Amino acid sequence: MEGALHDNIKVQEGDRRIMAAPINNYMTPVMPDEEFVVFLTGMRINRWWKPWKWIRVMYDMPRMCRELQANPEHGMMHFRYHVGFRQMMVVQYWKSFDHIHRWATSKTHTHLPAWRWMNKNVGLNGDVGTWHETYVVKRGCYEALYVNMPPHGLGNVGELVEARGKHRTARGRMGQGEDDWSDLGV
Repeated sequence: MEGALHDNIKVQEGDRRIMAAPINNYMTPVMPDEEFVVFLTGMRINRWWKPWKWIRVMYDMPRMCRELQANPEHGMMHFRYHVGFRQMMVVQYWKSFDHIHRWATSKTHTHLPAWRWMNKNVGLNGDVGTWHETYVVKRGCYEALYVNMPPHGLGNVGELVEARGKHRTARGRMGQGEDDWSDLGV
């Protein structure tokens, strides 16, 4: 993602965006492949008074993301943390389901030891909850619009283009024709 559109992004440590200025326009991402995967994963602290159970889980999630970020051949294209009072969620964008599965079940990467630790030390006792959701997204089955935003979500993965013509409306971005908005006043 280079060029004039992204000149307003301050970059540190390779392509890690620290402070990004908003792009004051209607922007939409165009994804390069026929399909991609959105993977949501997280944890919930159920028993805060047992930090020896949840600190390890909270530590392992960023460690796994750092490993994936440092090794793009594993297939993760971007991630973003969302942290709340008792929970943490990571939104990840992957090249394919096969990439996720291959990495998650690999004996040489960080996920399998963390998975084993969780099963052995927490299991089903309820101290810490973990979860994930996997969505395989095909072309024409998603749309996104960013207004006055720096690159965000899919905008960090696909090519950001100005939302004009067929990209101006949600129906157009979904490949379902264009809307007539002339009477909506927007």
